Amino acid sequence: MARGPRTVQALIASTLALLGGCGTEFSPASVITNERVIAVVAEPPEAVTGQAVRLTPLVVSESGDMVEGTSGYHATWWRCPTTDSDALGDYAQCSDPSERIELGSAVPYVDTVPADLFGDLAAAASAGTLPSDKVLGAILGYWRVVSVTVRAGDRSVEALKRVPVYLPVALADVDPELAGLDVHVKDDGSVVPPNTNPTLSGVVVHDGSATGATVTTVKRGGSYFFEPIYDERTLEDYVSLKVDLNGLDLSDPEALAEVPLEELLARFEKVQRCEIPTFSWFVTHGSVRRDTTIDEGVLQRVFDPRGVDCPDIEGEERVAPVEYTPPDEGDRVPGDGIVRAWVVLRDGRGGTATRAFSFRFE
Repeated sequence: MARGPRTVQALIASTLALLGGCGTEFSPASVITNERVIAVVAEPPEAVTGQAVRLTPLVVSESGDMVEGTSGYHATWWRCPTTDSDALGDYAQCSDPSERIELGSAVPYVDTVPADLFGDLAAAASAGTLPSDKVLGAILGYWRVVSVTVRAGDRSVEALKRVPVYLPVALADVDPELAGLDVHVKDDGSVVPPNTNPTLSGVVVHDGSATGATVTTVKRGGSYFFEPIYDERTLEDYVSLKVDLNGLDLSDPEALAEVPLEELLARFEKVQRCEIPTFSWFVTHGSVRRDTTIDEGVLQRVFDPRGVDCPDIEGEERVAPVEYTPPDEGDRVPGDGIVRAWVVLRDGRGGTATRAFSFRFE
């Protein structure tokens, strides 16, 4: 089946945008001195059209978790207008901030993905092809962006959540020509289930080393390690796409429009991926050696026993625990003697879990 030039151009342009922009997450400074939104958890973390997604922000301050309401903070959820979007998703910043669409103030907020996000799927199935401006989103997933503005006293902070959205049916059901690019179907025909959030149950504080004695009190001059406790069984393997653009003149849209779709699609390849959890650390007093740690040991502990061939790790293996140094002379110390801390676990593809913990400083 022939495809128009717009389809090929959109495929290339959006792929370049994906390679250049997605997957980069901003990691805030680890010391909490005022109100911050350190995570927004989506349940489920991956959606299909027509599905409801529950969004819950984790808002913190030096005094601990904040609760929405008169004594805590006020939330306003919003989105950019539909004109601020492309084949792969919404923009994080509205081209005209005055056109923001306010969605509500409830915490958590429930966002329902539009049923027609990928157009009329019944019509597409009947025609055997998707609309040209929906092809990229259907192949690579659509990033639906919902933002929140949090106001606490005279301070205002913003955060956003990108929820990956996919077709509610297999690609082959609406466009047989694209069946081989469906990331929810493995090469052997087995189905890759939707992503789920990881499970984070706590944090252990160790004295002196990552395997040292467990403590609930830290002292000035000491060295301590935070170890996240999470359910490794929730880690999942999945499929993604990579693309080879060698030999294509990306600066010449007219030439790209002449490239046969079959040749272009042949440049895409399914690759095996495995969730490697990352941990973002936050403390109210003292400091952590790294804002973020990564538990690469799951490849051997979790995926090798399952027989999953994950991509190799380059360089020295990184571990989950992080070193913590209590406040030194002249540093800020907690007035009540309690250091409050948080960890945010991310699975690398939208899944998130959070945990608050605390310990005494002497």
